[in-house]
Amino acid sequence: MSPLRFTAPFALLPLTAWIAAGCASGPDPIAFQNEVFYAYDQLDGSDLSRFEQRYPPLDLETQAPGYIGVGVLTSNVRFSRPKNWQIRSASNRPQARFIEYMSPDQYLFAIYERLESSWDPWRTVMKRYERDVTKSGGKILAPPVGMATYNAQGRAYHVERPVAAPKEPLMSKTREYLVRSDQRILLVQVVYQGESMRSIEDQVMRAIQTFRVY
Repeated sequence: MSPLRFTAPFALLPLTAWIAAGCASGPDPIAFQNEVFYAYDQLDGSDLSRFEQRYPPLDLETQAPGYIGVGVLTSNVRFSRPKNWQIRSASNRPQARFIEYMSPDQYLFAIYERLESSWDPWRTVMKRYERDVTKSGGKILAPPVGMATYNAQGRAYHVERPVAAPKEPLMSKTREYLVRSDQRILLVQVVYQGESMRSIEDQVMRAIQTFRVY
């Protein structure tokens, strides 16, 4: 029997909408009284420690804009991120964990956990991901490139994905990293403006190079 797997929720909004948008709508407010089921992803601004914990060994103050070490997805992932990122959306729901950040430099950085078997070979993991891209209306623009994080291996993709618009879908450029360790498989997605990531490359590379998966 094939293992269950989680397809990342690619809700790509125009960059101007990221800044203005609040949290996505959810269950009726009375439902949130049941914290067993609905305490996972309330982003009320008062207590984000459920979704992100500090990890000082990865702090870096000497390089602008300044970086802090954090643990996310219940600390199964640790990395160093720019201090000026803000959490846009997150969930610790079992089998659907993710976190999305937005940057004042107008890009989105998101981490999605995929429910894949860590025993599957790379070709199987890649084929499932590539099929998901196609099913969502996206297009892979170039063959994947092998890469590595601090303690995991991965494949880097350059992708175009459709974004809902009043008249017709717009195509958004994304850099996507399919990352795996012995324990889990993740998708890291960077949604950016323009034709390249040159202006934000240093920030993204700091996050990717320090990315630790447990």
